[in-house]
Amino acid sequence: MLKKFLLDLREKISLNMEKSIGDSNFIEKAMAYSSISNSKMVRAGLIIASGKLNKNIHQDSLLTLATAVELIHTYSLIHDDLPSMDDDDFRRGKKSSHIIFGEANAILTGDALQALAYEVICDDKKLNSNNKIKAIKLISNACGKNGMVLGQHLDIESESKNLNINAVENIHSLKTGKLIECSVMLGQINNSDLKTIAALKNFGEKIGLAFQITDDILEATSDQSILGKNSDSDAKNNKATYIKVMGIKDAKKKSNDLSISAIESLEELKLKETNILIELAKYISYREK
Repeated sequence: MLKKFLLDLREKISLNMEKSIGDSNFIEKAMAYSSISNSKMVRAGLIIASGKLNKNIHQDSLLTLATAVELIHTYSLIHDDLPSMDDDDFRRGKKSSHIIFGEANAILTGDALQALAYEVICDDKKLNSNNKIKAIKLISNACGKNGMVLGQHLDIESESKNLNINAVENIHSLKTGKLIECSVMLGQINNSDLKTIAALKNFGEKIGLAFQITDDILEATSDQSILGKNSDSDAKNNKATYIKVMGIKDAKKKSNDLSISAIESLEELKLKETNILIELAKYISYREK
């Protein structure tokens, strides 16, 4: 069920991206190269699945928000791969943007994708102005100076340093977790059910961290042909990872425990509409790429 859900979603979002990006100039071609590709659609899936617990948002608007977050995520990956950052040559099974289009153009492409994400939200026909502002605020907080960007900075600063588990958790909560938590909460735009919102916030925080822990494990145990990206990046850059501070066995347990706890927070709601969110939580912790 989850595989079909994500494949169908990828097709819909790819069509949205094609329409939004266009194909009339160099930057648009560079944007399309990285955006319309083999994304796992985890963040988009979380938005749609969360929205199933919210009767006050239209399905079309959920798809708009999912498209916007995937554009943001793609921008972050392009910048993350740059020589000045992680210096990775492969992403999603093909050469990174800066390898194909040059470093300067990759930076501009990422900038354009981020701007387009907000434009896509502004153009939505069914979200009112207040809810558009809420959505843009959620995303900008998740990926800005107190979220993903700060996490990326701390990640760079952590290279070749011996950090404790709390410091590593802070980095990964900011760098990866914030946008995943944001994705869950975007599905709750305009919802007034405080119990559901609280449960989903708790769910989002935990699976955001579980996602990064699993990423650390996969980078240490898989190869490029499976991951679709460089598998030695963390070791090459001497990153502060869960593997480095906990070891693989304890890191796997931590990820699994977070996933179980996240699922328990949903089960307390006793709603059948949580089924896809539960499947996504399991996938995040037990995935193989």
